[in-house]
Amino acid sequence: MRKSFTDFAAIIPIICVAMLAAKPDVYVKSSFEGIKLWAVSVLPSLLPFFFLTAIMSKIGLIAAFSKKAERLTGKFFRCGGISSYAFIMSILSGYPVGAKIISDLSKNGEITQSEATRMSTFCSTSGPLFIIGSVGVGMFGDKRVGYTIIAAHILSAVICGLIFRFYGKKNETSFLDLNYEKSENLLYDCVYSSVVSVALIGGFICVFYVLSDIVINLKLTLPIEKLLYLICGDENSSKGFTIGLIECTRGCKILSAGGVNRLSVAFGAASVSFGGVSVIFQSLMFLKSAKVNIGIFILSKIIQTVVAFLLALTFFNVVF
Repeated sequence: MRKSFTDFAAIIPIICVAMLAAKPDVYVKSSFEGIKLWAVSVLPSLLPFFFLTAIMSKIGLIAAFSKKAERLTGKFFRCGGISSYAFIMSILSGYPVGAKIISDLSKNGEITQSEATRMSTFCSTSGPLFIIGSVGVGMFGDKRVGYTIIAAHILSAVICGLIFRFYGKKNETSFLDLNYEKSENLLYDCVYSSVVSVALIGGFICVFYVLSDIVINLKLTLPIEKLLYLICGDENSSKGFTIGLIECTRGCKILSAGGVNRLSVAFGAASVSFGGVSVIFQSLMFLKSAKVNIGIFILSKIIQTVVAFLLALTFFNVVF
C-alpha cells in the first residue's frame, strides 16, 4: 500500500513538468502572477510584522504583555496568556502570521508542544485588510459582505479553540519567564529570520499559483464541484468554493461573480476560513518546527470551514 502511494506521488511532479513543457507561456504567466502578488501585497505587509514580532519575542515584551490575559486564555483555551498575543496578531495581519508566532514562541521555549497545537487551532486566521477590503469591497462591492465573513471567520476560530482545548495533558500549560538573555546580534537575527520566512512564503505562493492552474486545466476539481452542485444547486458557488480549496483569493473572486446572496457569502466565509492548500502549506512550514500535531491542525481547519459556513448563513439574514 505504501509503495503504491509512493509510486502515485512520484507521478504527480512528472505530470506537472509535462504540463509546464506543453504550455510554458501559460504557466510562466501564472508564476509571474504569484510573484507579483507576493511582491505587491505580501512582502510589504508581512515583513514588518515578522520583524517586530521577532524583536518583541526576543526581548520578552510579548511575555510581559500577555501576563494579564493568562487567566482568560487559560480558562477558555487552556493556553498561557501569550496565546492572546498570537491570536490578536493573527487577526490583524492574517495568514500565516499566527503560525509564525507559534513557531517563534516554541523556539524560545515559551510554549509547550501541546500548547502550540492547541494555539494552532485558533491562531490561524485571515485579516481584515483582505476580508473587508479585498473580498468585501473589492470583489463583492459591498462592505457588509466583508463584515459578515470576518465575523463568521473569527467566531469559528474561537469555537475551534474551545473544542480543542481538551487536547494534550491536563495541566500542560507554559509559565512565562520574563528574564531573557540579551543577544549581541539581535537585529541581525530578527531581520535574517524575517527575510527568510517571507521569501519562503513567496516561493509557496508562486508554486501553488502554477499548481492551481495545472489542477484546473486538468479538470481535477470537477468531481468535488459536481458533488457540491448536487448539494447546494448553485453552479457558481460550487465552482468558486472548489477553486478556493486550492487558492482562496481565486475562489472568492469566482464566488463574487455570482452576486451577493446567502450561498456566495457563506461559501466565501468557508473559503477564507480554510485558506486554501497554499495557505495550509505556508502555515505547516512554521508549525512543523513547533512540533504541532498536523492532524489536529488540519482537522481544526476543516471544522472551522464548516462552522464559518453555517455562521455566515445565519449572519446573512441579520445583516442583509
